[in-house]
Amino acid sequence: VFPKNSQGEILYTWSGADFSTLSCSVCASPIAKPILSTGYQVNAIDTAGCEAEDRIQINVAKPREIAVPTGFTPNGDGVNDRLLVHGRPGVHIKLFRIFDRWGELLYETGNFDVNDPLGGWDGTFKGEAINSGVYLWHLIATYPDGSQESFHGQTTLIR
Repeated sequence: VFPKNSQGEILYTWSGADFSTLSCSVCASPIAKPILSTGYQVNAIDTAGCEAEDRIQINVAKPREIAVPTGFTPNGDGVNDRLLVHGRPGVHIKLFRIFDRWGELLYETGNFDVNDPLGGWDGTFKGEAINSGVYLWHLIATYPDGSQESFHGQTTLIR
């Protein structure tokens, strides 16, 4: 913040929308750990009374990756037998639904984490194996920061 010709000790004061995410609010180089994109401002004054201020914006990237396979083979061979929801660890699936092409709800579950090998659909309806075909899915994902997002797509069941 200050040029090399500042005099004496420099007093720093950091502020911002959420400056509690800074490791220190009165030091020269605090560590910032914001959860959301945010801006900070630093004010500095040296012992001669010279003042300076600066601003910094920290943008936090939040990958929102959810993947549901475009096909699965529930044939009991232990490979690809369930339609699973994949994503980054820490993402929770609030709701997961499967529909046939006429819109009939075939399967509904929720309250499981992505990559859970038991959290998907096994290709049955009312306890019976259903035919090969294209099925639609819809899900609601909750991210570690509490935000939610809805996804939909289709998958092919192959017997």
